[in-house]
Amino acid sequence: MTTSHSLRRAIRPLLAATLLAGLLAGCASGPADGAAPTGAASAPASSAPASASPTATETPEQSFRTWLAASREPDVELACSYLSEELVAKMLAELAAGGVSLGGCAELIATTAQLYAALGATADAEVETIEEAAGRAELFVTYGSGDCGTVALVPEGGRWILTEHSQEVC
Repeated sequence: MTTSHSLRRAIRPLLAATLLAGLLAGCASGPADGAAPTGAASAPASSAPASASPTATETPEQSFRTWLAASREPDVELACSYLSEELVAKMLAELAAGGVSLGGCAELIATTAQLYAALGATADAEVETIEEAAGRAELFVTYGSGDCGTVALVPEGGRWILTEHSQEVC
């Protein structure tokens, strides 16, 4: 359908930012050999805030899934609490470069949740842990739509938050 296709094309930059800085393209799974995607392991870890706890009670995957569900409901306060300030700034800058100016994380989450709902998108995702250490974790995520990429996280207050080192892989 042309209208649905046009709508999807028009909002793709917005969806890309919400999917952690462009987790776009049509991948179906992580690397076949189990190795981290090129460049994934070499990305520098974010500095964890002073309140960071190296012993998170949530796993990185649980934190990611909590963020994903909250971003679709939307529960803007919860969703934003799982994003580093640097990631929010990166996402807003990418949107602004594409001509979409939003006022902050809450508006970003609320707007994209409306778009996901309009497109019938779900919070379905396959998640593979690439790396997990006391101060850093990296996941490979493939969304139900086929978009995929790495999600970098650092511990904070008993859980993990998503950082600006998340990137498009395929």
